[in-house]
Amino acid sequence: MRHDLDKIAYLHELGFADPVKLITSFPETAGLASDNVRRKIVDLRDLGFADPVKMITYFPQILGLGIDNIRGRIADLRGLGFSDPVKMVTLNPSILGLGIDNIRGRITDLRELGFNDPVKMVTSSPAILGYAIGSIRDRLADLRELGFADSVKLVASLPAILGYAMGSIRGKITNLRELGFCDPVKMITSFPTILGLSIENIRSRIDDLGELGVADPVKTITSSPTILGLAIDNIRGKIASLRELGFGDPVKMITSLPAILGYAMDNIRGRITDLRELGFVDPVRMITYFPTILGLGIDNIRGRITDLRELGFNDPVKMVTSSPTILGLAIDNIRGRIADLRELGFNDPVKMVTLRPAILGYARERVLICGRIVMRLEERTDNMLGRLIKESRAVIDAVGVAQPRTWSDVRAVIVVAKRRAAKTAEG
Repeated sequence: MRHDLDKIAYLHELGFADPVKLITSFPETAGLASDNVRRKIVDLRDLGFADPVKMITYFPQILGLGIDNIRGRIADLRGLGFSDPVKMVTLNPSILGLGIDNIRGRITDLRELGFNDPVKMVTSSPAILGYAIGSIRDRLADLRELGFADSVKLVASLPAILGYAMGSIRGKITNLRELGFCDPVKMITSFPTILGLSIENIRSRIDDLGELGVADPVKTITSSPTILGLAIDNIRGKIASLRELGFGDPVKMITSLPAILGYAMDNIRGRITDLRELGFVDPVRMITYFPTILGLGIDNIRGRITDLRELGFNDPVKMVTSSPTILGLAIDNIRGRIADLRELGFNDPVKMVTLRPAILGYARERVLICGRIVMRLEERTDNMLGRLIKESRAVIDAVGVAQPRTWSDVRAVIVVAKRRAAKTAEG
């Protein structure tokens, strides 16, 4: 009895918070010499483990393993492609109790299930090594039944999902629907970490965004689910920082492009500087109008300006300043739009687009329909296309059916079509 009390006291001195529990879970501890336990702790520190006591507390069987065996296991794991076996074992010390052949076999099994990088998965969530391969296979099937089209990709992006109870996952989907999210499965697919967040935290984030002035937090989060992974103080700080840079309504910007919350402020400042260097006088105003600019690489923007110059535009910077959304269009689409205008019979498509850059943002079908209407007129100007194309599709179709011969006829049809639409709306 005295010996047991001495052992408990000694283990306390070594840093073990609950020696009784330690001995209960691994009775062999009671028979180990105190110096052996101390030596094991020292040896583990020498191998690079920062907190051997915590490791042993989690997996007491370590005390029964020879230090050479542990050293060998680390070497084996490195040989299998794990870059930091010490960190891996620290996260899940029970790995030391698995045979290396079992670990090698598990990696092979995961590859056969469709996982491209099992080593990366296990590095992220070492507990995977303790799951039966049949259970992993069943989990993939269960996730597919819930609507996740690519359950392998989902698990690969967040391996910890394998440790979540299916009831919890189903419950999270139900809870998200109750909060107003129309497609929780799509949200989770985009940002699997949602499964690890409590529904109370998600509800709180919705309330916080509302208090910050976001009109529709659910819509904003749906557009960029990663917002749920950001601390509300960081979001508040980002809004304040954007104001300091000159943006008058950061909340509106974030509502338009929620991904802004994930951009580093240094990158945003850098983008403003880069745009100034390219010749844009008021980058803040440009970004306010088209926040997506912040997600474009500066080399892509520089390349777009070069491309526009090669297409014949004399002042691409002025053109983009007038209509920043041009930066979000593929150059092949711009090239194609100019070709369409030329084929319709317009003499100088480049000049047309220079004066009315918004033409590039309309669908090709709409441009062709409006272009054909204008080209059939007895007297026509480029400005007519710019005015007609802004009308609603119903009005444009009405003009097309009427087959007008003059611009006066076009305007008359537009007036009638709008009146008809207004009466229909009134019921």
